[in-house]
Amino acid sequence: MEAKLRHSLHAFALACFLASFAQQAAAQMVFTYQQAESRKDRRFDYDTAVLRLALEKTRKEYGGFRLQPSPPMNRARAIADASSRAYPNFFVKLSYSDNLAGKGLAYARFPIDRGIVDYRICFVRSELKERLAATSTLVELKRYSHGQGIGWADVDILRANGFTVQQVSDYESLFRMVAAGRFDLFCRGVNEILDEYRLHRDIPHLDYDSSFALVYPLPRFLFTSAANKAALARVSRGLQIAYQDGSLQALWLRQYQPSIEFAKLKTRRLFRLDNPLIHSIDFDFHKYDFDPLKN
Repeated sequence: MEAKLRHSLHAFALACFLASFAQQAAAQMVFTYQQAESRKDRRFDYDTAVLRLALEKTRKEYGGFRLQPSPPMNRARAIADASSRAYPNFFVKLSYSDNLAGKGLAYARFPIDRGIVDYRICFVRSELKERLAATSTLVELKRYSHGQGIGWADVDILRANGFTVQQVSDYESLFRMVAAGRFDLFCRGVNEILDEYRLHRDIPHLDYDSSFALVYPLPRFLFTSAANKAALARVSRGLQIAYQDGSLQALWLRQYQPSIEFAKLKTRRLFRLDNPLIHSIDFDFHKYDFDPLKN
């Protein structure tokens, strides 16, 4: 009888443990991050790492979490899916644009690239490098055409500043098209240029300009549906904690320092442009910026 009682108690304790574990698992907040469009696409590695860091920093306050990838998609699809809540707490890094608020999106008020993406270096076909090196004015530079992704903020910014821009739906095609001369320039953030050059240097005639950089404010935030209020509050809180304790800056440096050094910004001519898309930002995002020309 005593043995049966002990067995029953053990069974009951195990059942309670399993029930508690199941409850905790069910209580975990699920977050979705944007998956790469191709095997060479490294653009979202840092974004996902920052999101994970913010969630880890708030584990004690908010509890556990689970990260899951979205299907591969371009920017336009990501905006639509984030807005419609196609996936649980889908966070997408986007360049700020005043019209995003009209798409049902909200953002964590921290520019996770810390301003380094403001500095743009351009992929070119190799035969164009010498001509570009001799370009000394913005008027001369406007003779060269650009390629950018469909829906990227750069499209509107470059056009507003007098450049001709061709939009391309597929990220990987942009590298092949600039190398083939379909357009002259494909400009990327200083934080992006090194990885992308290494991963695509096998494309014949693909090179990068080493003489100038375009500069325009391009704050990027983690956006999600405005209806995901709890998730947004958690991520915002986590980013601030990570910034205050220095762990976000450490992650940023590990990810971007090699590319910043590779870019050699201090040796380049800088052409500064206006960004007409950011007039509605109501806080000083520049206070988080890293200035590569002073460091």
